[in-house]
Amino acid sequence: MAAPQGPSCPVRFLVEHHYPEGPKGGASPCEVRFFGRRGKPVKKMRLIPAAKAFAIARKLQGAKGSTISVI
Repeated sequence: MAAPQGPSCPVRFLVEHHYPEGPKGGASPCEVRFFGRRGKPVKKMRLIPAAKAFAIARKLQGAKGSTISVI
């Protein structure tokens, strides 16, 4: 039986782990931010198209004290 081969758009989550600055930066827990389709922080994890997630991640990369993850 053949599987349908329609157009597909993989979806992903975009998460930022923000670490506090200071001499004991690793001692306190990190703050987690989730991003939506417009690249703005939202309260819950939101599914966004993979191409958009990677584009937003490229803009946010290199920020001091943070790590960007596309899950």
